[in-house]
Amino acid sequence: YVPEDQLLKSIQESPFPANFMAALGHSMSVKGDTTNFEIDPSFGVEATELYPDVKYTSVDNYLNAFV
Repeated sequence: YVPEDQLLKSIQESPFPANFMAALGHSMSVKGDTTNFEIDPSFGVEATELYPDVKYTSVDNYLNAFV
């Protein structure tokens, strides 16, 4: 586990390309920029709507197996 403030400091102090990779990791994992958005119906649909017969496992349910 790396606290967010420590990660941000590392991003600022690291040279390219290490800072770029850390910034991407922060954006995806900490801020959730790649998962927390609404899909415009005129543009696309969520995967569970495309394949309703597939049983999807949420991250929460998956992680419950380890608790």
